[in-house]
Amino acid sequence: GVNKGIVAKRLLSAMQGKEMSPDFVLCIGDDRSDEDMFEVITSSGPSMAPRAEVFACTVGRKPSKAKYYLDDTTDIVRMVQGLACVSDQIVLC
Repeated sequence: GVNKGIVAKRLLSAMQGKEMSPDFVLCIGDDRSDEDMFEVITSSGPSMAPRAEVFACTVGRKPSKAKYYLDDTTDIVRMVQGLACVSDQIVLC
């Protein structure tokens, strides 16, 4: 009776209960068990900040409820490195 979707929903609810609604969510997965999680994060409007940026990425699997696709773990590493680089630039501004 537990899946990644239920865990994601509980996490978002707990954050909302503490008035800590996320404004950025990055969710990456590579198999069927991730689909429930993708569905929850893409449809959790009230649990998120009004202008929350939500990115659901599936890795090497199609079709998916995720909006974005990454080919493999190399793409994941490149994306995270890119986010880190942009984050550093924003902090320095």
